[in-house]
Amino acid sequence: MPQPIVSDCRAPRAAAVIPTYNNAATVAEVVAGVGSVIADVYVVNDGSIDGTGDTLRSMIADPFPVSTVYLIEFSHNRGKGAALKAGLEAALADGFTHAITLDADGQHRPEDAALCLDNLQSDPSALWIGDRVVPYKGSKQPLRSRAGRAFGAFWYRFFTDKNIRDTQCGFRAYPLRETLGLGCAGKRFEFEQEVLIRAAWSGIPVKSIPIHLHYPAIAKAVSHFRPFKDFFWIAKVNSKAALIKIFMPWRTVGVSGKGWRQNLLLLVSAAGSPAKAARSMAMGVFMGIMPIYGLQVLLLMALTPVMRLNWPLAFLGVNVSTVPVLPLIIAAAIAIGRAIVPLLQHVPNSGAHSLAKGGIEWFVGSIALALAAGALTYVTSYPVFAAIKRKYGTIDIRVK
Repeated sequence: MPQPIVSDCRAPRAAAVIPTYNNAATVAEVVAGVGSVIADVYVVNDGSIDGTGDTLRSMIADPFPVSTVYLIEFSHNRGKGAALKAGLEAALADGFTHAITLDADGQHRPEDAALCLDNLQSDPSALWIGDRVVPYKGSKQPLRSRAGRAFGAFWYRFFTDKNIRDTQCGFRAYPLRETLGLGCAGKRFEFEQEVLIRAAWSGIPVKSIPIHLHYPAIAKAVSHFRPFKDFFWIAKVNSKAALIKIFMPWRTVGVSGKGWRQNLLLLVSAAGSPAKAARSMAMGVFMGIMPIYGLQVLLLMALTPVMRLNWPLAFLGVNVSTVPVLPLIIAAAIAIGRAIVPLLQHVPNSGAHSLAKGGIEWFVGSIALALAAGALTYVTSYPVFAAIKRKYGTIDIRVK
């Protein structure tokens, strides 16, 4: 359970932290640019194999550096979250109170760090995050980026009641002791989403800073975001937060918090209708019981856009197969399988035959149980969603 964190009252002393992985074409420019604003720069080379390390080592060897560069190198790629945490921990150990983070691919303009420093002086207790709204050299935001930001902003508002338009931005100013005290476990891109949610729940103010919108030339831009795997981990963080927000709102101690009915209504509003909300949850329950343990969430993610499901509600349903309940589901599936396939009773009850018999009973029974549980979930949840929406109306889900 997140605990309120008392802010560090010391005057802010900030370093820059830059995680990098295979950014040989841009990292030197980024480090030099931010180094002209911030005297101490921590660069975490996350197992690069393209010459990024050589570039950084040559910068450190420069007898006339713009700033002091501290290089942390991983022997293999661990992920952006792991690299960020290593940089934040190193800066804290060296006596810094804050870290300004930016990506090494050139998307973030180093000169925006000066504005970030000004905001730290005005409120050193806050976690500041960039809001990419100032066009740079005619850069335009791609459609997929606009959609991704709208998606992230909606769910962040749901989790925390805060309007942050650009939750995906890696340009941030972290209060170090408070941020590391959150205990975030993410190792890749999900770390940044987890930090934002836990910060708000722990009473750390989360505020936006208008910064430049810049998309470098394709020849230089290197994105390591894996659309399927990384979205899976981010979705897992969001879905866990949705479960806590709906069923354990007392854990969101740093926010005002709505009642569980309003939280469910917000999900129904996002789904578009009670029928879609019920269908999403029913599909989640169905997938959670299907005999494909370990693959349910991945397959559900693939089906969500195809079937136009509401992901958080579907994830609520798939959690029916959590570890404490799983043995009961397996036992029920085997019992149902025995009733459905009585001919299997004549298979000799020993050795490999017995194992095959039990496996078939479990497989057939699981499918039957999944169908029944999914149907039951739909017929029971639909009237609940409909009644909540009738009673409480529709919540405005736009992010202002």
